[in-house]
Order: sequence, then structure tokens, then C-alpha cells
Amino acid sequence: MNTTSNNTPNDPLRLLGKRNVFIIIIACVLILIGYCLMSGAGSTEEAFNPEIFSTRRIVVAPMLCLAGYLLVIVGILWRE
Repeated sequence: MNTTSNNTPNDPLRLLGKRNVFIIIIACVLILIGYCLMSGAGSTEEAFNPEIFSTRRIVVAPMLCLAGYLLVIVGILWRE
């Protein structure tokens, strides 16, 4: 009789529930969107690019990443 194969909610071997995994996936998507918003062309020695100081790059994107990292913590600590 193998007791480790069933996935009951009270199984001590199962670390995270469905809701926890869903929260962590949403958090990873937020982090990925934040890093994508931060990316872009930089300045060179020949030409200065003022776009590196845009609100999107220095305010919005880091806030999305921070929210994603905090949501990962919430996803890990959430109890059913």
C-alpha cells in the first residue's frame, strides 16, 4: 500500500496548494512584466538618450517588480 501517491489536501508531502501556486505564477508574471518595462536602449558616448529617465523605467517598472516579489512571499506564506 503506497500512501505517498495520493494528493489529498492533508498530505504532509504536498508543500503548496493550488491557490498558492496560482499566486506565485501571477507574481512571476508581474516580475517579468516589470523587467520588460525596464529594458530598452541606453545612452552611448556619441548620443544621450533621455528615455532612460522616463517614468516608466524608474517608477512603474520597479514598483511592478517589488509588487511581484512581495506577492511571491504572500504566495508562499498563504494558508488555506
